[in-house]
Amino acid sequence: MGALAILTGVFALTLLGVLLWPRWLARHGAGWTHAPEEAAWVLPEASQKLIKQAFAGTDGHAIVDHGVGIVSRGQLSGPDFSNNSQERGHGVPAIGVWLSQALRDRAAGIVNEHTADADYISRLLRQIRAMPKPYRAEITGRAGVFGKHGAPLDDQPEPMISNRYVAWLADRAPKALAAEVSIHPRRPDAAAAIKRWAKAGVQDVRWWPVAQRIDLNGKAAKAAYQVMAAHDMRLDVAVGQLRRSDHDPAWVAPAAVEAALDAGVAVRLRLGGSTGGDGQQLMPALFSLLRRHGHAKPALTISLAGLLTGARPKTELEPLLQHPQFFEHLHYGSAYPAIARADAIDLDALARAGFIAHADVAPLRAIYDVNPLLFTLVVMRHVHLPYTTLRFPAAVFTADSD
Repeated sequence: MGALAILTGVFALTLLGVLLWPRWLARHGAGWTHAPEEAAWVLPEASQKLIKQAFAGTDGHAIVDHGVGIVSRGQLSGPDFSNNSQERGHGVPAIGVWLSQALRDRAAGIVNEHTADADYISRLLRQIRAMPKPYRAEITGRAGVFGKHGAPLDDQPEPMISNRYVAWLADRAPKALAAEVSIHPRRPDAAAAIKRWAKAGVQDVRWWPVAQRIDLNGKAAKAAYQVMAAHDMRLDVAVGQLRRSDHDPAWVAPAAVEAALDAGVAVRLRLGGSTGGDGQQLMPALFSLLRRHGHAKPALTISLAGLLTGARPKTELEPLLQHPQFFEHLHYGSAYPAIARADAIDLDALARAGFIAHADVAPLRAIYDVNPLLFTLVVMRHVHLPYTTLRFPAAVFTADSD
């Protein structure tokens, strides 16, 4: 009887899990239920009004999103290259990492593992093309990790996204996509690769200093800065509390980019965690850097990507809103596909904290139900400093627009 009871309990729990799994996925993964093209027919008037307000003041310029990631399993390749992208590093991912990726995939429209690349880019382009006005997303490659002697690690611990794949996508949809490449400074042909991509019209080089194990003040990085400066390229790099998949978090101070600025390289900062393991504080260090370099050339800018999630509205977004003298240094980024998850942006929490009006929560949620990329833009356009009407100007969202 005991064994039968255990089997019955296991069966009941399994059945319950099967029945609740779709609802749980909808709550934390893909909460949207409509196609992006349906916005004009299914959105209520209040949502339509918020969308119209979000695009006000752009004066015919395209919205530029400097924060769109690419998901690729290496399935799609162009006629003249083989896509060597890989979604995960070596080893079996922890259950939390696996679950997070599964939810992100569902939210980004991936319905079949065997067609993941096509599913992902199709859903992304449908959202962009359904925008009421021009919208351009900068998509980025991600280089692998290179060792101290310039050779790539045999077992890559981090995801990799092929630069050629990203450039190929951008070439196929030039009005919707722009390419950003990632070139590890320790690769033997780093200088030649930077020159080659600059000649191809690419402006930005992206680094993940902790995950890619790049010393921003090292010899290899300084050599890369010289080449980037000579070709008017910008370094796109994360600072703050960062981590790589197989290691504890590490702190990258904003001041670490001064070597690039001193070499004449424009820098765009992406913000990581606001507090370091030894008590370091990101925002005071960031504002100190802006005061030293904000009005000098080359340009120093900051991405807003990811600042609507978790505790970041209070720790990073609010301090930026409190300093309108630095608004000209801000660039919009959505942090897609992470923000496509239904639980990524907590509208109720934003309203309670005073960043958005309570009356806007329901209309904004309706926009997510149709187009998460549009939803994120509209939320950021309506975010204001609590207890004031101060919000980011339209120029933040059209920065670098053609």
